[in-house]
Amino acid sequence: MNKNCIKAIRDLLASKTYHNDEYLFQSQRRDVLTLHWCISFVKTWCSEINLKGNYGSHTLRKTWGYHKRVTFGVYLPRFMVCFNHSNRRQTLDYHCIQPEEIGDV
Repeated sequence: MNKNCIKAIRDLLASKTYHNDEYLFQSQRRDVLTLHWCISFVKTWCSEINLKGNYGSHTLRKTWGYHKRVTFGVYLPRFMVCFNHSNRRQTLDYHCIQPEEIGDV
């Protein structure tokens, strides 16, 4: 997460007392934000900016992984745990890492 995101979450945590069994992010009606709602949000955001394609919550997960790897230099073995992959090949495929890219290293 970037500095602005961390600050926003810290401000939210300071605004009230949260209990361990309470969700941090809820809808306006106090419902839990489910996977269905997350997908709906992503599709709405993409539609609003006329982004063509099929995007959803999985897109967020892959984008997070891409930026952690490319922007912040997180090593691939860590992603095996984060993404719950059973082997290295699965993680390489998930990140669309080609053999040429590995050779360049």
